[in-house]
Formats: sequence, structure tokens, C-alpha cells
Amino acid sequence: MSEENEKRWPEEVKDRLQSYADRTDKKLGEAANEFKTWLKKEFEVDDPLSEDEYLLIEWAEMFCIETRNLGPSTGDNREELTMVGHILALDEYVNDLRSKQYEQAIGMWRNNSDRAIDEKMLGIVTAKDGVWCVNGEPTKEKVEGSDLPWFAFEYEDRILCLLNRNQSSQSVGKPMAPKSLIRTMFFLGNEEDMFESEIKLWRIGLQNTNIKADYNLHEPCRIKVIPPKEDSTDVYTKRNFHSTIEYTDSFVPEDMRPELQASRFLINDRVHDFYVELDELLEAYDDKSTAKQKNPFIITKGNVSRMNKEHMDSEYDQTGRNFRLSITSLGLQSSYGRDSSMSEVTVWIPGRTYDDGHPFEYNNGGEWTPYAEKTPVIICGRLKLRPYNGQDVPSVTAQSIFVPPRTARPGASGGDTSLDQFGGN
Repeated sequence: MSEENEKRWPEEVKDRLQSYADRTDKKLGEAANEFKTWLKKEFEVDDPLSEDEYLLIEWAEMFCIETRNLGPSTGDNREELTMVGHILALDEYVNDLRSKQYEQAIGMWRNNSDRAIDEKMLGIVTAKDGVWCVNGEPTKEKVEGSDLPWFAFEYEDRILCLLNRNQSSQSVGKPMAPKSLIRTMFFLGNEEDMFESEIKLWRIGLQNTNIKADYNLHEPCRIKVIPPKEDSTDVYTKRNFHSTIEYTDSFVPEDMRPELQASRFLINDRVHDFYVELDELLEAYDDKSTAKQKNPFIITKGNVSRMNKEHMDSEYDQTGRNFRLSITSLGLQSSYGRDSSMSEVTVWIPGRTYDDGHPFEYNNGGEWTPYAEKTPVIICGRLKLRPYNGQDVPSVTAQSIFVPPRTARPGASGGDTSLDQFGGN
């Protein structure tokens, strides 16, 4: 790798590529070329150095992973690891890895639009002679109806785009996509040959089309992921992740398959330690929270004591709204008394959890049916504490809700809601 090229890559990326080169007896330049080829294949990245530094480090981590079973990654011939278990939930948050750059550019535009253009933070996008132009220079993107090109966004009364400001990049000054989105999937399981001995909670980073794909939550399945770094439960996927999922329980003997049903597997504290009884949430928070993760992911179960299907406005929710229900249990009521405010736990339902799932319904033979109060529900989500009347009160922010259909109490649904039902003219 030449001195000029060495200066282009962030130090953390070079460290990972050097580690990969050392393991595979290659030169650093060869490792970098394999990395670039891999990025082109997996993420359609033509010019890596035009991407956000955080993304480059994440991609380099994925590329350079080594496991005891599969050995080092080798670019195009990279292997995948099969895991089995349950997809528990998708995180309520879809994070934009390019948001900081966008905010800085728009901030400068507000203060001094000429400076934002002169310093090549932003470009003004216009259409001329059937092609899209940036700051008057034509691009290869043709105008097709009213659709904007992939790099453009509307701001106030202008069409703008972010520009690549990496001076060492071959694409410096050229437009970039305004967003780079990632969403976390929570998966309860393990490698297939380790499933019966140890169950872990994995965080799977989804990007591109995998974010918007449809997933069957709370069903046994096989998935394919990039092998994780040693002692890490964070994993990544290839672009076709969603299309390779196999929903099956064939990875355990036939007599064990009933135990894979969500109503049993999710709350089986003999096989994993993520299930917590409602009356043990306070202790679980102390045991499971860390400086890095203050709101640990847990699974709990209770009977619905009240629910509010009308949304509430929330400035903290990415959709601007959330919902709420409360659950209780005999253990919780025995600990605090039925009349105590601590005898039930509030479950907050983010707007995206509501939109993507069926938090107030259960799967009744393929048909989603509302359930009533007293129905047992299993909550997968983040455990939080808040002070109230001098004591810590637990709550759960649900990333998904599973309702065992055999014990669900059907709620009211349907009916004629028009005034015609009362007769008359």
C-alpha cells in the first residue's frame, strides 16, 4: 500500500486490515484491495473513502472477523455461519449513521448558504436537458417523472444533496446518499451445534433492504450471519439475509420440538437467563444493567390489567407517538398488595412496534384477533427504572409482544360503527 493510500484509510480501519494481512500472510495493500472488492459485492460501495468513517470501521470489523471454526474472511469467498432459534424483535430505533454530517451541512446552509456551497458541504440539485445536475454540473442520473435522484432531498424550497468532502477520495465533490440506515434485530439462539447447550441473545445489524423486510417473530428458524468477533454477540449479515431465513424446528429432535413453541421457549429459564418474573424486575435491573447498557433487554410475562389503544404523543418516539398497557401477576400482587401502584408494571409500546407488529392482537389460526384484559402476554423489550414517590418503579419498553393463542381472551372487534345502526332517517 502506497504512502498516499495509507493516509486515506482511518487508523482504526488500517489496524483491522493490518491484522487481517498478518493472519493471512498478505501485504496491507492486498488486504485493502480485498476489502474494497468485498464492499463492492456486499454493499455496492464503489468508493469506500467517500463513506462515513464510522461505517468504514464497522465494515472493516465485519470483513476481518476470524472464528475458531471458519478462519479468516477472504473477501468474495467469505463464509457464513448458521444460527438457530427465534427472532424476538426488531429495535424500535432505525439509526442514521450519516445524520451528523447531514446536520452539520444543513446548519451551515441555514447560517450561510453560499458558504455551504463554496465549502462543498452541499450541492444544489437541478434538472436540465433530461439529466440531474449538481451545482450546474450534469450527473449520469436521468430525470424520470417527478422522482428525485437517489442522492437528493428537499429542504425548504430547494433540492439539495450532501457532497463528499474527503480530499483523498476519487469522488470528492460528488453527491452522496443523504442517509445510511441501520436497525438492530434481537435473536435468541446460537450456532446449530451449540443450541442445546447454550442460548444467547444476539444483536444483528440490519441494513439496506433487510431493514424493511417482513420477518416472522417468535417462530423457530435458521438464519445465516457473518461469524461474530470472539466473545461478541453483535453480528452482521449479507445483503440477502432476509431471503435466506428458513422457518423450521427441524434442528432439534422431534420430541423436543414442542419446547420450541414461543409460549414455552421464551419463558424457559432453564435454557436461557433472559426471562424475568414481574416481581423480580428490580433485582434484574441491578444484575443485568451495565455502564454500556443501562436498559437491559429482557423477556417477561404477565396478565393484562389495563390497556390504552389510543396513541399518546411522544417527542421521544421516532414516529411521534406511543401506546401503553399494564400487566400484573400473582407474584407481583403478593409482594406489594393488590391496591398498590407497584402491583402492576407499565409496558410502553413504541409507534414502530405498533406499526410493524400486532401488540393488541393475537394470531388466531392465521387471523389477527383483538384480545381482552386478563390475557397473558409475553413482553420482549428494554427494562427501565424511574423514580416515583421515593422509590424506583420498573417499566418495560416493548420491542415485541407475543400472545399465546390458547390462553388469549378474545376482545371486542368489528361491528357497525355508523349511525345507520340506530335506524331512522
